[in-house]
Amino acid sequence: MTIRLASLSVDLQREAKGDWIEYPDWPGVAFLVSSKLSQAFHSAHAMMLKRVAVSYRNAPVPAEAMHAELAKLYCRHILHGWRGLDVEYSPEKALEVLSDPGYRPVIAAVGWCADKLSEISPEYVGDDETREPETAATKTRRRDC
Repeated sequence: MTIRLASLSVDLQREAKGDWIEYPDWPGVAFLVSSKLSQAFHSAHAMMLKRVAVSYRNAPVPAEAMHAELAKLYCRHILHGWRGLDVEYSPEKALEVLSDPGYRPVIAAVGWCADKLSEISPEYVGDDETREPETAATKTRRRDC
């Protein structure tokens, strides 16, 4: 099976600028997100981890403190809008929601959408385009025949 190399490349501009991603668990809800793999988020996340480590003198960082720091990063670099919720998006409202541990499902949804933005769809080329990809499951099925 041959995969088109170009289909394995991500759209770095889309990852950085962001795009609307529908959240499948909540019909009608979408988030305008950038990728968690974007250079801006990656750099800011690394700097935050260093800053927090120094602040706590390498002691364990309380979960509440880490949650607050990640909420700020998500608001600055990941979440740029939402639709389908009864409250209009604003950066201030996003920070309020993402900073509240009770909204953990929203944080998870935003993270899922940000991860989805970086997914690729491998394209197969050649005579074997229609064949099922070789996986452990297909090898087992062939062996069982």
